[in-house]
Amino acid sequence: MDRGTHTTATALIDAVRERTTAARVAEAAAFVAVGDWATAHTSDEVVGDPITVLGEWHEESYAETLAGDQFLELGGPGAPVVAEFCIGEIAAARGCSFDAARRLVGDAIELRYRLPRVHARVAAGEVDVWRGRRIARSTRTLTFEAAGFADRHVAYVAHKATTGDIDRLVAEAAARFDPETTEAERAEADGGRHLTIELGDVGYADPLTGCLRGTVDVHGTLDLADALDLDRTVAHVARQLVDLGCDQDLDVRRSIALGEIARRCDGISTLEYDVDQPPTQPPTPTRTRREVVLFVHLDQAAITGTLNGFGPGIDACTGMTGIDLARLDTPGAPRGVVMVEQVQAWCNAPDTKVTVKPVIDLNQHDAVNGYTPPDGIADHVRARWPRCVFPYCTRSSRTADLDHCRAYDDNGPPGQTSTTNLFPLCRRHHRMKTHREMTTGNKWTYRPTHRDNGEPPNALIWTSPTGLRYLVDRDGTRPWPPTTT
Repeated sequence: MDRGTHTTATALIDAVRERTTAARVAEAAAFVAVGDWATAHTSDEVVGDPITVLGEWHEESYAETLAGDQFLELGGPGAPVVAEFCIGEIAAARGCSFDAARRLVGDAIELRYRLPRVHARVAAGEVDVWRGRRIARSTRTLTFEAAGFADRHVAYVAHKATTGDIDRLVAEAAARFDPETTEAERAEADGGRHLTIELGDVGYADPLTGCLRGTVDVHGTLDLADALDLDRTVAHVARQLVDLGCDQDLDVRRSIALGEIARRCDGISTLEYDVDQPPTQPPTPTRTRREVVLFVHLDQAAITGTLNGFGPGIDACTGMTGIDLARLDTPGAPRGVVMVEQVQAWCNAPDTKVTVKPVIDLNQHDAVNGYTPPDGIADHVRARWPRCVFPYCTRSSRTADLDHCRAYDDNGPPGQTSTTNLFPLCRRHHRMKTHREMTTGNKWTYRPTHRDNGEPPNALIWTSPTGLRYLVDRDGTRPWPPTTT
């Protein structure tokens, strides 16, 4: 490497170091600002005191499920409680989900009020924000005195402490200051046991084969006795599947058996024997029908099997396949893409009753005079808006409330409950839209966009209690300019 090249390389690496330092300082400043915002929305109450709820009821039936702004316990004992609705502003400003913003605010409160030494080093840029937040998540269950002990012992090494170091220190603090609880938890809990069903990965490409799987991964850690019982049951049902004509290998039959066991425990005995057979003959297992409801969105070409006269699944313009995919939208299951052949296999299974909801034409609109929308209108709205329409929210509309954008008026005109006036809001964001903030006294509001104003079609514009605006459409959320006068 000659001198000129060496000088250029040094300048480049210096630029990396400078920008990394600047980014760390900026992130620390943003984290401190989040804590300042949260502190401005705290109460004199602390974690452990009775929690105040402040709101307004629009209907008596909403009293328990649609409460107004309330204080949340986001830090450990001794930390102040924080008004819930203020977190919505943080989520929108950072472009993240409400849950992510709540975790961020909780970490900021934990550090500021229970770990002041670590917080000071984070604010000074001496400790990365992610390291400070990792410590805050570990100490939240400690008593106030134990958190102070952890703060004193970890602050000076917070910039390099490993997860193991922090966990050992937290365990020591808990044992020192709350030995009774520590012993009770040790005796009663076995935190290593879990069972995870990776529903979020359904339909995505297998990293090894690149194929659309239509399957999910299941893994866990069980008590030994439970594991032995489960293994015996799975092996037994897998043998029964052979009698039913299943010619798959043992691993596949064991995976199928787990589904059979789940349906049996759900009150549907899917493998039964014919009790009328003579006792001299071996019993023959039979199946009872199971029921599955599918919301499947298919391209018209996938239904007909052709595209512009070309062969099945072939695009006339690109010559590529791609119409043989189905987009699943089933209540209780994640969205995903699977092969049409997978749907056909489900539909052709002789032991399965499949209900496919009718295709909805989103270009047609409907309305009724009552307050509660019928299933057809509800399905239309949820198909048009697959997610909660609050800025940056990613919750599925299948489990969301349907909100009247223009408030429903019992004495108003007919047709107020319509596909153009209903929008899905998850329960938390429905509450934030319905009730006022404690501090500003304002609400989140939204309205559909207007072409006459030069606004994008098929979108919503939200205004926060502080006056910031966000545009939401099917592609996501982005900040929107303030209203001009």
